[in-house]
Amino acid sequence: MSSSNDGSNYQEKKLKKDVSARVQVIDTEDGETCRIIEIRGKDGLERNFDIWGVVGVVYSSIATPLTLGTYLSTVIGVGGAPFFFYSYLFTGFFCLLTAYSIAEMASVNPHSSAMVYWTHLYAPKNYARFLAYASGILSCACWIFGATATSFFISDLVLGVAVMRNPEYVSQTYHYYLVFLANTLLSAVANIFAVKWIPFIARLVNYIFNLGTLFTLVALLARAHPKQTASFAFTEVTNLTGWSSNGVVFFLSILPGVSALSLFDGACHMTDEVPNPKKNIPRVISYGYTGAFLVGLVAILVYNFCIVSADNLLDPVGGIPLFQLYVDSLHNDGLALTCALIIAIGFPIGSVPVVTSASRLLMSFADFGSIPYGVKVFGSVNPGLNSPVWAIVFVSVAEALIGLLYFASSAALNAVSGSFVSAMYLGYSIPFLVLILRKDRFGKGVKPLFNLGTWGRPINIICFIWFFFASAWTCVPMYVPVTASGMNYTVVVLFATFVITVTNWYLYAKQHFSIDVFEKMEIQVLES
Repeated sequence: MSSSNDGSNYQEKKLKKDVSARVQVIDTEDGETCRIIEIRGKDGLERNFDIWGVVGVVYSSIATPLTLGTYLSTVIGVGGAPFFFYSYLFTGFFCLLTAYSIAEMASVNPHSSAMVYWTHLYAPKNYARFLAYASGILSCACWIFGATATSFFISDLVLGVAVMRNPEYVSQTYHYYLVFLANTLLSAVANIFAVKWIPFIARLVNYIFNLGTLFTLVALLARAHPKQTASFAFTEVTNLTGWSSNGVVFFLSILPGVSALSLFDGACHMTDEVPNPKKNIPRVISYGYTGAFLVGLVAILVYNFCIVSADNLLDPVGGIPLFQLYVDSLHNDGLALTCALIIAIGFPIGSVPVVTSASRLLMSFADFGSIPYGVKVFGSVNPGLNSPVWAIVFVSVAEALIGLLYFASSAALNAVSGSFVSAMYLGYSIPFLVLILRKDRFGKGVKPLFNLGTWGRPINIICFIWFFFASAWTCVPMYVPVTASGMNYTVVVLFATFVITVTNWYLYAKQHFSIDVFEKMEIQVLES
């Protein structure tokens, strides 16, 4: 059998037939060389992205310092500024371990379906199909919920700017949905018809968010007065949640951190469109999330010290706490509006790469026969547009349908938006578990390019425990006694996802879902 010196070869070659095949070579626990062939269809995606384009895709998905600013209302009642800071440190530790673990996986087996592929590679044969399928459904749900939450947030931002500009303006429910729908449609159109521009858009998002963050933080430090004391920022805990235990409140306050440091597999979904993904994808994940965590830490400190009127954050202008901070602390309407516009313009542009990553995941997952019309429709690439058109349509239509909750219940809407964190962690838990249980995690003799060494398995175990711990707390109501409008319906959304998963498995995927594994086959090792 053919194998490289480190026990692992990743080669890709296109067959000049009706299909193109991606060849993945690994070593099993028994030292046998295996080959997995994924039938991608007649046409594949072009490699239009460089490493900075992928960084833009990742950063547009999280925008850590600005996303944290939207949770400033938690400074008042859910632990105050100290818990905002300390829970971010606590959460950030586990999030970075998660990012490094996924970077290690990607450095061995880069693949656009990420969790699905890795689960099937390393799970016991009798359980591999269903576990890979379950991980894929949860991953797709996570990204669809995340894309939907992004569009929800953008509609809030746009109408928040409208209120800042015209305080007499009274928004209506359908106004939010129209903005939501417009953003969803524009993101889909850009992904379908302007695919060659998406790397530029992703890089542009990098500049907008990073320079915008620098501008707003410097403006706050220069203009905010009087600034808060160190006691306010680090010791004065405030608990208005109704929960008697501050320990409970501390764990409830992890929500800003797990939302702002999330979607760690985003870069992996761009594997087909990046040169040397085995090296570049782990770089983007490890460096990107480390940088995002550190910048987020600085942002929290600036926000905490620059809060001039904490009570105003409970009823912020336009419903956006960060906008209220600008109004109160910058003492200049023009400057406050400028800072608000940076965010209100940046996030709609950033939503384009979010849909890009979500559609690549869905395309790859559908191509395994996971959903009806998956292989021929949703898993296909339009050769003329070089875009997975039907996967983009699927994601966008799902967003539009979920958005109809605007007219039903704000609590249900928030539950769907917030469920992306729980779905993400539950989806991650499956490949992490199968790796933990393997004697040799990646195969005998395999040394990842991004290597956690002897710490790899302990870190995987810590992450696995964290996934369920964090998921549980994101399902707990933030305020008690619980009312219908204040209830956390995340569990309901997850249960609905579970029902869809099981139903689709027995009605369709059980007969069609397949990732073929051919063992003990000779392959030709091609030079990169």
